[in-house]
Amino acid sequence: MSALARFPFSAVVGQSEARLALLLAAVDPGIGGVLLRGDKGSAKSTLARGLAGMLPGGAPFVELPLGATEDRVLGTIESSAAPGDGGMPFRPGLLAAAHGGVLYVDEVNLLPDPLVDVLLDVAASGINRVE
Repeated sequence: MSALARFPFSAVVGQSEARLALLLAAVDPGIGGVLLRGDKGSAKSTLARGLAGMLPGGAPFVELPLGATEDRVLGTIESSAAPGDGGMPFRPGLLAAAHGGVLYVDEVNLLPDPLVDVLLDVAASGINRVE
């Protein structure tokens, strides 16, 4: 299914608590995110994709792949660049790509604990610091 042909958020039947949580997070980004837990086939990813389709300005929907590294998620500073070339360029990560939209993490239990900790820290603080 293409990004343009998303299943409408409002067409999901049931899951009223999950829908409410996602809508509240969309209205108040200070909430920091939503963790949806449920059996396979319970419309978790459909709701997340549908929410991204409802956000203003074609909000991004970014899926965090299994095996993603911390620098891929948070961003990194290219230390391989020569100092005389104007500094070390910043390479944004998946969090920057998802800014203003949805970062979808499927199978969070399969991610390494340090990466989960970093995601939770960023969600709680609202700050992604790359040093």
